[in-house]
Amino acid sequence: MPARFRESGNITILDIEGNVNINSSDIIESVGHLLNSGKSNIIFNLKYVNLVDYSGLSVLAIAYKNVLNHKGKARFIIVPAQVTELFKMVKLESVFETYPDEESAIKSFYEESAEMAHLRRRFKRLEMHLKVKYWVVGSQKRPKVFEGEVVNMSAAGLCIFSKYTFPVNSQLEIELIHRGETRFLDAAARVIWIADKELQPHFYPGMGVAFVHLSQENEKLIIDFIDKNITHRVEP
Repeated sequence: MPARFRESGNITILDIEGNVNINSSDIIESVGHLLNSGKSNIIFNLKYVNLVDYSGLSVLAIAYKNVLNHKGKARFIIVPAQVTELFKMVKLESVFETYPDEESAIKSFYEESAEMAHLRRRFKRLEMHLKVKYWVVGSQKRPKVFEGEVVNMSAAGLCIFSKYTFPVNSQLEIELIHRGETRFLDAAARVIWIADKELQPHFYPGMGVAFVHLSQENEKLIIDFIDKNITHRVEP
């Protein structure tokens, strides 16, 4: 799946072609190379993309998160209708910033709104180790409870390391456990991707879940927790 780079001032446009799927890890590698070269403003041009499947969505999500984790900014432009629907299905349309053309996307780098600043903060991700309990919604009167470990978290969702995974779009209830057996958060979530052994060996076995109908109170709780722990980690 070929990809080409172009420059517009201090912004890099990544032109992606063909199908974005499990074989598209070069997108992650390319973005990593750009970030290591000090280029942190990136536009993903999807004009020439034919198809994005769930594995491809994971690739785009990982690349996007890498940009944000390096304090950069990322945009998607000319997103095909099928891909737009996929973003909506997994509740990423409010996280990914999409624009109809290159000009408006470039302009947006210099005019970040308060709303988008909030979304960037909402998507800030903390690498951590937190116990999680979860079960399938409506599976039975007394659902079987599974346990795993949260390896990173944002106010948009979690990455759960566990051999107990469920198909994409499965509805879960989760409990986050902090400092022993203290319950930190109860929330509903939807499975949006399953870790692939070759593409995501550091997350395998595991799955990514997005929060569903997260209350403002719980969102603030997570954001404040992430801000506090990220700040704490960089202090001498």
